[in-house]
Formats: sequence, structure tokens, C-alpha cells
Amino acid sequence: MEPFTIYFFIGFFAVIIALNILYFLWEDQQEKNRSENIKAISFRIGMHFSAEDAYNIFRILEDFQLFQRGSGKLVKNILLRQERNSKLYILDYKYSASSGKSKHDYWQTVAFFQTENIRFTQFLLKPESMWDKLGHFFGYQDIKFENYPRFSEKYLLKGSNEQAIRQVFTDNVLRFCEAKIGVYPPTQATPCVEAADSRLIFYRENTRLQPEELESFRQEALEVFDLFRVIS
Repeated sequence: MEPFTIYFFIGFFAVIIALNILYFLWEDQQEKNRSENIKAISFRIGMHFSAEDAYNIFRILEDFQLFQRGSGKLVKNILLRQERNSKLYILDYKYSASSGKSKHDYWQTVAFFQTENIRFTQFLLKPESMWDKLGHFFGYQDIKFENYPRFSEKYLLKGSNEQAIRQVFTDNVLRFCEAKIGVYPPTQATPCVEAADSRLIFYRENTRLQPEELESFRQEALEVFDLFRVIS
């Protein structure tokens, strides 16, 4: 092999390595900036801030479907406040999924309510994806409501006790959920709700909010919590 060719390949791989290092450093700095911005906002909106999972949230929610996906799971940038005699946490959650030789990180902002005096019926509500629609042919559960075809078309609803879930999803709840259906992309614009026992989470798939959006997200999460706690 010619010396020029050898030097070319050495230089090429050196540039690739350098670019990867620079990207890693840039990404790390972006995460640090995000944490600092969320910490600053926490004082303004009256919430306690923790950069790491000091509350063992992952352990508390590890049986929820969102927290069972993928690998490399991480909970960080946690805000905490007492709301409606319950604890409200707002947090960044990440999991990783591999496709072939590549790996992708999926981040979302999650609101988590933990209460001592409410017991929620176990259910999962999420925007219905193409794979969910295919699952119908294999008999996978999806609870439908004849009087609410738009809800039934756009959402996947399932849980261990269908009769109890139908009692929870009253006309008022169904209308509220229909009003929340997003446009583009529908699986990210439309919210997810998962509940069981004393726990309820609210989020949008693969959507991590900017720090300045967290206060309005808190208000939206409280709407959802109020809706389901009344009928639980």
C-alpha cells in the first residue's frame, strides 16, 4: 500500500474519532445546560429539583409499560411538589432501543402522581400505532367504545379488568381524551396515560419538553389527574 494511502486512512479515521469526541462533549454540555435551566425554573414555579433519581422513581414505576421498554434506562432532572394531597413528579426519562447495528435514545417528559388515598384502576391509554392496529388481527386487547368512534380509532386502551376500565372511561373522560388527540405526528402529539394502584403517569411518546414548557405541562397533568381521581 502506498504511503499516501496509509496516511489518508489514518487521517480519515482520526477525523472520525475527533468528530465523535466533539459530539459527545457537545451533547454532554447540552445536558448540563438543560439541568441548570430546569433547576432555575424550579424556584420560579415552586418545585423541588433533583438532578438524579433520589426518589427511586424507576423502581416505583418499573412495572409500567413505558419503563419496561428497551435498555439503558435513565431518570433525571426531577421536579417535585405536593399537589391535591399527592406527590407530583415531573421528570426526564430515557430508554435506548437497538435496530440492527444502530442504537437510538428515546427521551420523554413524564408527569408522575403518587397518592396515598386513591386507588386507580389499572389501564394503559396511548395513541394507536400501525403495529397496534396489526395486533388486532392477532387478538390483542383494545377496548372500544361504539359511541366514540374517533376515540376508538385514535387510541389503544387496555388493562387487566375491562369492565372496571369501562366504568372509569365515562362520557366526560372520553370527550376529554378526544379533545387531546394530536395532529402531527399523531403518536407523539397525542398523550399517554398509564395508571395502577396509587400511581398515574402522563406523557407524550418520545417528546421531551423545553424547560420553559414545564409549567404549562404541570397544569395539563393536573387536569388529567383531576379527571381520573374523581372516578377512582
